[in-house]
Amino acid sequence: MSRLLSVSVPDELAAEAEALARATGKTKSEVVRDALRRHVQHEHFADLRRYGRGQAETLGLAPEDVESLVDDLRATRT
Repeated sequence: MSRLLSVSVPDELAAEAEALARATGKTKSEVVRDALRRHVQHEHFADLRRYGRGQAETLGLAPEDVESLVDDLRATRT
């Protein structure tokens, strides 16, 4: 199911979206949907990274601890 979403964009961005649509053989709607989908995925990933950083802080882990922890985990699964 689709829903119409009306948004306003600056003229220059609209022109770039139209040019990109022509260059890729997509509709402007497809270009905007793709961009919005990528942005949402990026935000979800950023949330996950923030969560991971918080958990690492809580556990007292530093970035340099990660490799040995991964190695230890892999060793227990073989």
